[in-house]
Amino acid sequence: MYQQGTSICMETSSTDNKPESEKTSYQRLLIAGLKKEIEMARRLDTENLASEIRKIGFSCQNCGKCCRRAFGDNRVAVIPSEIERIREYTDLSKLEVAGPFVTEGPIQDGAEESGEESPETSFRASEENEESFSPELLESLKDCIDFEGKIHAFGWILRRKRNGDCIFLEKDTYKCRIYPVRPMLCSTYPFYIEGLRLQTCECEGVGFPISIEDSRKMAENLLFRYISELEDTLNLYENFVDFRRGEKGLELAKKSQENGTFTCIVHDSRGSTEISV
Repeated sequence: MYQQGTSICMETSSTDNKPESEKTSYQRLLIAGLKKEIEMARRLDTENLASEIRKIGFSCQNCGKCCRRAFGDNRVAVIPSEIERIREYTDLSKLEVAGPFVTEGPIQDGAEESGEESPETSFRASEENEESFSPELLESLKDCIDFEGKIHAFGWILRRKRNGDCIFLEKDTYKCRIYPVRPMLCSTYPFYIEGLRLQTCECEGVGFPISIEDSRKMAENLLFRYISELEDTLNLYENFVDFRRGEKGLELAKKSQENGTFTCIVHDSRGSTEISV
């Protein structure tokens, strides 16, 4: 997702000496860069993109490795409109579909065995199956914690089980249970566009022949995803109001974690959502 590596929470400036509604210099820089990139992205030629895809080649092997944490970073960033489509399809709540987009944490001890034990006869998520924050993860998020100990996240990812696998991955068949409404990241994997250039993730299916028709469809979907994510991130940055940090923020967050819950504020293109984790 575009906002990786450019998260506003990495800025350490304080808002004590300026109105909260005022954008930081970092925000203005990001906004200007995004507007320029969106303008250039709209000029990309899908035929050229499709040709590049055919040269690389791809055919899904149905191995499910891209959905399993054991084979690498399987976080799936989703924008609000994608969450809504999945909610309509599954009848799940927003927080059952997605959680805060934060730094990747380690797989919990014993989770590889226990994470797959819950029944998958319905879409309803199980609390025992959800990943949770650890003290080590809180340490890595210290720049995103405000003076009250609340964690600030930027965007959403699909919920995962304790073993890190996607909650919508079927246990035995490795098939996607929300395939018709799967996120754009999933439908265009292993390809993505970054800095106006086609990029490829590691995948068992890379190198296999792909038809002209399929490559064109992939190119169209990929460009739509690229522009959609850029526009969504632009709206996030334009609406974001920086938060006040404090020396005791991390300590307060750890105390809350020890008590079994703490507060996370998720910022997205539609505003901010405060949730208990």
